[in-house]
Amino acid sequence: MIRSLSCLLMPALLLAAPTPKNLSPAGTVERQIELFNAHDLEGFLALFAEDVEVAEIPGTSAPTGKARLRELYAARFQANPDLHASAKAQLLSGSFVIQKEVIRGRAGKSEPLEALVIYQVKAGKIVRMWGLRE
Repeated sequence: MIRSLSCLLMPALLLAAPTPKNLSPAGTVERQIELFNAHDLEGFLALFAEDVEVAEIPGTSAPTGKARLRELYAARFQANPDLHASAKAQLLSGSFVIQKEVIRGRAGKSEPLEALVIYQVKAGKIVRMWGLRE
């Protein structure tokens, strides 16, 4: 009897376990920060769409796409071994996650960087990311 129940329940439990494909937008962004802090480049990049759009507001648009993110973050992780981000506040609206983030551990910088970051997440992937900072 118990074996029969475990055979029935196991597939349901496996389907309920969160995976990158079914994380909520907030869960995807949270996981992205965890992987950023671990300097896990491949895990971090796995949460971005291949054609991700990245921009700084106001006015500057960074090259887009996961390949460009790979170049940028590989260099950042290497140059800043103590790099660490944390979310201080969060607002959710549908596929959008808006966070106030603090980044510490930037080489040669004693002051943390504070930024407002807007993420758009679809199907567990970050498709757009806008950063606002002074």
